[in-house]
Amino acid sequence: MTIKKAQAEMSQGDFQRLLQIALSDLRIRRTLLENHMADVQAEPRSLEQDDEIDRTEQQIQRIAADYRHYQTFVDEAIAKTIDVSYEQP
Repeated sequence: MTIKKAQAEMSQGDFQRLLQIALSDLRIRRTLLENHMADVQAEPRSLEQDDEIDRTEQQIQRIAADYRHYQTFVDEAIAKTIDVSYEQP
């Protein structure tokens, strides 16, 4: 069973790491959507394609807004020291 902790119990370093993970996730999601958009745009033009492009653009805009919002909480001094790659040294 997992014990839930209060946000106040999180250290600044843990909070910054969490932000880096979230920002990395948002960058990946945006890249995937941009790739999807390129694939859709490569198809012959149709109303369905236009709808898909509009939906994808809206998703990209929401992701970009979240990214900008969470980026405002990043402490650059701490962020430079955080590794979220999960690769072995």
